Amino acid sequence: MSTDLREELDALARTQSFSPDPTTWDRGRRARRRDRALAALAAVVVVAGLGGAALLSTSDRQARTASTDEVVEGGAIPSRIEDPGELDLETDLAVGRASVAFFSSAAQAVVIGATDGRHRALDLPDLSLDRGPLSLSPDGTLLAWRNGGRIHVLDLDDGTRAHYPSTREHADVSTLTWAPDSDRLLWNGTDDRGGKSGGVLTMSGQDSSSVLSPSALRGIPSPTGQLVAVASLRTDEDAATFVDRRGRTVGRALPADLYPDGAGVTPLGWAGDHLVVAQAYGPPGSYVEGQHLVLFTSPDRPRSEWTFRIVTRDVPQDAVPLSIAVDLVPGLDGTSSQRLTHDFSGPSGSDGPGWLPYGLGALLALLAALAFVRLRRHRA
Repeated sequence: MSTDLREELDALARTQSFSPDPTTWDRGRRARRRDRALAALAAVVVVAGLGGAALLSTSDRQARTASTDEVVEGGAIPSRIEDPGELDLETDLAVGRASVAFFSSAAQAVVIGATDGRHRALDLPDLSLDRGPLSLSPDGTLLAWRNGGRIHVLDLDDGTRAHYPSTREHADVSTLTWAPDSDRLLWNGTDDRGGKSGGVLTMSGQDSSSVLSPSALRGIPSPTGQLVAVASLRTDEDAATFVDRRGRTVGRALPADLYPDGAGVTPLGWAGDHLVVAQAYGPPGSYVEGQHLVLFTSPDRPRSEWTFRIVTRDVPQDAVPLSIAVDLVPGLDGTSSQRLTHDFSGPSGSDGPGWLPYGLGALLALLAALAFVRLRRHRA
């Protein structure tokens, strides 16, 4: 039967003429090119989708190391203080006013711009490798650090610096704190015999240390000179600690609802005559666990005037202590909704990396679906 079919087909070929459509070949080639293009588009969209995922995973880091075009006049404390990891070192030290200074996890001296929120790692000469004290003046214009017994002070506005040579009085420096006027730098350390030592360096050249009480070197003196805020590092403490001009210790109770088991408190400066900025550590079980910044009234005011505000919970957990330009903390207006910090990572009030990465991800997913449907339809 197959032989009969072949004979019939052979006879049909000899007796019938066939004239194919001259455009058939071109249509077939175009369809083949279209299928290849759709396959390529699908591959590109997949790769771009992976890139979008990478963008989502790195957008938070980009927010830490860069800022928007918005400039905050006068400067502000950032609402999130994050460890940027390792950054390129900046040798031009005239970076302008800073709001925060700390050692990053990469052991770099990092400052955050007061007006733009940008993180900068400074190439500081003779920087101590053991993460010695890094102290930012209350107005954010001077940065002090030490190496052994030598104290360095950098003017962030013009990049000039001065150093104070080691002497018998300060063979090694352990702490550096600024008085509220940003002119006097208080230090503690040891002399060449291992005994305790300390003193005051005046940036203006005028000796104004005589107005400080002897207890001032134990911590950070208040603008009025009546109290000195000192560290209470034990996490089970139920009060912040102060010393008055007579050397007596004065406690300021911490809110029990926030810290039922107490908290460690490291003062960072005074935002006003009676307002202390501090870095607190809430142990596990606290309403606010871990490192965070707080603002509270000093105990020389009546209890009816006391306030306790959490400035920000987002701080590097291993940066102890941070150094803050406390002059940038606004005066309290009496309302609990007052913002004490500024979000530099996006539009005002935004706490995320923005809608753009998510919008791009959704668009790429839609393109991938359309490309797949068209490819299947043409192959059907």
